[in-house]
Amino acid sequence: MQRLKRLSVGLLPHRLAIAQTVLLLLCSFVIFTSQASAVIRFTDRSLFIYNSNPSANTKYAISLTYTTQTSIGSVDIKFCDDPIPYDPCVTPAGLDVSNATLVDQTGETGYSILSQTTNEIVLTRPPGVVGQTPSAYTFDNIVNPIDTANSFSARLSDYASTDASGAVVDLGSVINQVTEPIILETQVPPTMVFCVAQQVSPDCKTTSGGNVTDLGTLDPNNVLTATSQMAVGTNASGGFAITANGPGMEAGTNVIDPLATPTVSAPGNSQFGINLVQNTSPALGSDPDGDSTNAIAMPDYANPNEFMYKDGDVVAEAPNVSLVRRYTVTYIVNVPPDLRAGVYTTTVTYICTGRF
Repeated sequence: MQRLKRLSVGLLPHRLAIAQTVLLLLCSFVIFTSQASAVIRFTDRSLFIYNSNPSANTKYAISLTYTTQTSIGSVDIKFCDDPIPYDPCVTPAGLDVSNATLVDQTGETGYSILSQTTNEIVLTRPPGVVGQTPSAYTFDNIVNPIDTANSFSARLSDYASTDASGAVVDLGSVINQVTEPIILETQVPPTMVFCVAQQVSPDCKTTSGGNVTDLGTLDPNNVLTATSQMAVGTNASGGFAITANGPGMEAGTNVIDPLATPTVSAPGNSQFGINLVQNTSPALGSDPDGDSTNAIAMPDYANPNEFMYKDGDVVAEAPNVSLVRRYTVTYIVNVPPDLRAGVYTTTVTYICTGRF
């Protein structure tokens, strides 16, 4: 019996210690639970980065909804590697908000930047009661972090004071990450469609009649005529230009004079000329046709019943991208009675240049 009593007495201090430990644990739990529940979380938190490329200078839009309806005078925004508010804040490598500007605010407004460092912005305003209103604050001139492998966070907290001092009212964090961009590239190759023949289709898909015309026998009493066609289209940003190249009608050293200015056809005179429109005298030719209306015949070659020809002249052009346009070229040849005999020929070469 004596041994049992001693044993009983010996255990009493240990029972007291165990009871005290349990009581301390319960008190600690109550204290920590009380601290954690004292702060309310912002709701609907988000961070939108306008350009997520590493090191990009861009805008950040931070959105949140205040939860505690009380007087608020400042908001602290701190950028850290992790979102835990009680952990030490490590600045994300490369991030810089020291030159940020507040360019827009909605919801709870009236804020301005009180202070800022490389990773922290403090907003201030005259204290005012907040409602549970979705709010957003947009900052420009923020430099993104450089690390694309890990996320970073913005720790948010608000205060009754105007300088982010004192007790925290609401807090919360948002997480985002910079990424290397996905680049999609394609290209439209430069193209130009151009065809010349006696007859061509409006889309240049078919041609007929070849490229040689026998005008017949020269007669001072009658005009000799011929026609040819050409069509052109291009995606060149500067459009295109068609030049007519070659001499007048020649037989050795004898020449039928090209018309230097737009002139009507007059049999009995030395005349060689062209135009690109419909005529009634002679009744020949056609106005340009096709889908593109910005491609035109040049003014000197767009006068009905008037003809001219100058080696190297631009006879048609478009100032920018043009769908296929078809032109009908009318040729006239008149000769004087004293023209020397001979076979008079010329080769007119049309050159189309795209202005890419």
